[in-house]
Amino acid sequence: MSFTKSFNSGGALPAKPGKAPYWVRKVYFFYKRFPPQLWFVFLGNFIIAIGSSMAWPYLNIFIRQRLDLPLHLSTLLTSTRALTGILASLTVGSFSDKSGRRGIMLVSVIGGFLYHALMPLADHVWEFILLLAAWGALDNFYSVGSNAMIVDMTDRDNQLDAFALNRMTHNTGIAIGPIIGGILATRSYRLNFGFAAGFFSLAVILVMLFVKESLNKPASHSDRPQHSANPTRMVDVLRDYVFMMSVGFLVLITVGTSTVFNLLPLYARETYAIPESRISIVFTVNALICVFLQLTATQFTARQHPFRGLIVSAALYGVAIAGYALIPSVLWYCICMAVMTFGEIILSPTMMAFTARRAPIDARARYMGLYNLAYPVGYAIGPAIAGLIFEYVAPQAIWINGGIFCLIAMVGFMILYRVSRGDRRLVHHPDL
Repeated sequence: MSFTKSFNSGGALPAKPGKAPYWVRKVYFFYKRFPPQLWFVFLGNFIIAIGSSMAWPYLNIFIRQRLDLPLHLSTLLTSTRALTGILASLTVGSFSDKSGRRGIMLVSVIGGFLYHALMPLADHVWEFILLLAAWGALDNFYSVGSNAMIVDMTDRDNQLDAFALNRMTHNTGIAIGPIIGGILATRSYRLNFGFAAGFFSLAVILVMLFVKESLNKPASHSDRPQHSANPTRMVDVLRDYVFMMSVGFLVLITVGTSTVFNLLPLYARETYAIPESRISIVFTVNALICVFLQLTATQFTARQHPFRGLIVSAALYGVAIAGYALIPSVLWYCICMAVMTFGEIILSPTMMAFTARRAPIDARARYMGLYNLAYPVGYAIGPAIAGLIFEYVAPQAIWINGGIFCLIAMVGFMILYRVSRGDRRLVHHPDL
């Protein structure tokens, strides 16, 4: 039974903590749904999200100012980060399945600290390439490790809720980071990266002190592999065509979303002279909707075939991203972001739970690694294409381009739904 159902049903609560007020007992029940360590993992995700979102919305502007590059070259430069992320995603899952989750999470937060601390000191193209390439390889390590740790430490009935809660903490951080970043950007972009490095240093301390390895946690009898003598190979994962095609369609959606999250501040600033401090509100809208509606959306989608949710999500993304081309105002951008975010709160937990359900127990991190691969691939393609369209076609055309990619993904998910409609593995446990 999911905690969203249990929490809202008004059912019996655990006897502890004694005769405390009802709301205290509900909070206690909420906390006890997951092992204590996962709450530190969620807290680390929150801290990382604040630090990252203080800097990345303004990265293209910062690079253009420091190196005096045209947009298509600055977006190509930032794609370096995505390219190394692709290579890392192909290997980190296998490494994590063999060596553990905690190590890659710790490497990721240390890398984030060094990247943000050194970025204000970079003055040459090669220095930016080196830093972006290194951070691109390490950025997704925390996500891969934490997602695999969630699967290790929760039963199948609670995984969707755990992923949703992890997403909520991430977006709570993103609700805070851009506001701070927008204020700091009016003074100096170097301050953005310096403060971000400070937040990553906190994450380093948290992982070192409070996060323990979960890989060797004994599996429950129901999750124990039936054919342990035949371990899952990487080629077996790649032959899961339904999963691999789903990742491919997620790449198409990410091409569209990466255009928004990488270029909206620059587009608004250079096309309509809208300052960064106002555009930061748009990203906060995204985060706040995720925080307040993620659990409700998760409870609704838990009963649905995952491809139904993914079809709706891709459609919302496509319409919203294309909408940025229509009206040049912060209010309109907030409306488009709100529609986009409804697609996000459906897509993220649904896709993660779909990945977890298809993954054999000895290949969890490899499945999560390939799932996470979609994001650097999309981020490598999206801004690079948008930069060329911005300069050689029209600035507004970048949004039409992003919307088309999402609508193609929608059609792809519709096809997969028809093919896999009878697959019982993809439907959530009936008790949910």
